Amino acid sequence: MTHKFSICLYQPDMPQNVAVAIRTAACLGFPLHIVKPLNFSISDKRFRGAVMDYINYCDLKYHESWDVFFDFCLKKTFRIIISTTKTKNSYSEFNFTQGDIIVFGKETAGLPENIHSQINYKITIPMIEKIRSLNLATSVAIISSEVNRQLNL
Repeated sequence: MTHKFSICLYQPDMPQNVAVAIRTAACLGFPLHIVKPLNFSISDKRFRGAVMDYINYCDLKYHESWDVFFDFCLKKTFRIIISTTKTKNSYSEFNFTQGDIIVFGKETAGLPENIHSQINYKITIPMIEKIRSLNLATSVAIISSEVNRQLNL
């Protein structure tokens, strides 16, 4: 199956969130990119317990660094979109197109400023002001569902 969009996790910290994102990618049929380093082992019992056999059905791609991932996107002419709490641009009002890659930062720190300055497209999931952020796996599910809806997948 040809993919219409991808999700990228930048240096994720929490094994269970990555495992649930892999399950979401497997079930919805989009590639999942992970920018290393992983801050846990894939033999971690929290990862194995949540991912189960879904990892066998996920188009999973690892990138050694942000620069390697960024070059990959440039060569493939994929548009990079950042999911962040540092914008007012709602994901539901954004016009997704085929080939988009939505990048999510690490759970404990988000994305570094140098990445924010490289990328023009930024979206957020609107939330109540007093709340910090949604869980990474939940955010991946919400935004990937909207992309699927917009692209009629």
